[in-house]
Amino acid sequence: MVEAPRVQLERELQLEDWLGNSPWAIANEDLLIIGRQTRANIASSNRYPDLLALDKDGNITVIELKKGKAPREVVAQLLEYAAWASQLSEEQIIEIANIYLSGDLLATFKDYFEVDEIPPLGNGLRLFVAAEEIPNSVSEVCRFLRQNLGLDVSCVCYEAYRDRSGNTLVDSSLIVGGERLSAKRSMASVSISTSSHANWNGQTPVKEIIWQAVSELSNGRTDFTFSPKDIIDHISSKFPSVNKSTIRCQISSDCVNHLSRHHWPGGIDRYWQISKGKYRLYQKGIDGKTS
Repeated sequence: MVEAPRVQLERELQLEDWLGNSPWAIANEDLLIIGRQTRANIASSNRYPDLLALDKDGNITVIELKKGKAPREVVAQLLEYAAWASQLSEEQIIEIANIYLSGDLLATFKDYFEVDEIPPLGNGLRLFVAAEEIPNSVSEVCRFLRQNLGLDVSCVCYEAYRDRSGNTLVDSSLIVGGERLSAKRSMASVSISTSSHANWNGQTPVKEIIWQAVSELSNGRTDFTFSPKDIIDHISSKFPSVNKSTIRCQISSDCVNHLSRHHWPGGIDRYWQISKGKYRLYQKGIDGKTS
């Protein structure tokens, strides 16, 4: 096995290309890119956030990319973009996305995330800084914003490598973003609930919670079919703190024939995708193995 040497990307455009084609690497979940260098009018001047995206819950996501070491100023830059993005109406989000996608956002959203209904768009806001190096001056401020003010901001550190064929490979790791958001938040995703229900404490793996939910709903029937929404609704009634996107990604990971399964290592052969957004229990003797 030959190790690929690490290289430095020459331009931020290369990083944009990579993340634009592999948005799952930013947040370890699927993101639908809806804008690249979109014009944002801030304080009567035009600024251009690197990438705009939507997650499965309709939260608008701003991603700022930096080649090399992220400067301290990136936090202020990201907050300016946050102020702009938080004021976008659903109609404006659709308009921005339709231009970038050259098509219908609503249809693309349903197909991309395998859902039947579109959630409210822009109700939540998520922010990402991605750079080759995240200094403490950036990570500590972002962690403060996350843990004390409830702003859903994350920092991703990436490394670029070049294989023997000359292809550039990029690996990423989360520096800030795994911490629980403060309850003092006005703009955030739906991963935390203030419900009085019992909260999932993280000791039981999410995949096992999902498996238990499927087992309870199927009641032993091998012909039982379900959608991610069915599982989310069942789990949320007991553990409202479980992130909806995490549930969807875990189902993909444990689905033998899901096209995105290779993005999620460590999957168990448990489910079989019948059609987009519809699953049943995996039957090895009937279904075979496709991944």
